[in-house]
Amino acid sequence: MTYPTAPQSQPGEPYVLTDAFGRTFVSSAPPASGVIPFEAPVSAVQQCFHDQAPLPAPQRSSLSPVALVAVGAGIALGVGTALVALLLSVAVVAASVAVAAMSLTVCAVVLRSMVNSREPRGRYRR
Repeated sequence: MTYPTAPQSQPGEPYVLTDAFGRTFVSSAPPASGVIPFEAPVSAVQQCFHDQAPLPAPQRSSLSPVALVAVGAGIALGVGTALVALLLSVAVVAASVAVAAMSLTVCAVVLRSMVNSREPRGRYRR
């Protein structure tokens, strides 16, 4: 069984490299030892054409630095207000849970004292 060997190209002679995605690149560097590049004529390199218009250059913000600081402060105030509202809602829920727990505790204590009482109550009292 014979193994392919790397072609011996002359220094400065271009050859075509193809990556895993199928893109081709023309290189004038000598191939690395032990690597067998895909040899193709230079004319076989296809140019990439597409029918989309190029993207316009990104435009810079037209706001002054003072306006940017004001917008940032407004956003910070809005976020702070939202966080305070969330904290207050958690506090209200915690308070309502505490009130419910206290009322259940009071009801349980009253019922226990009524059940454990020795003297009759209500209609059948003597």
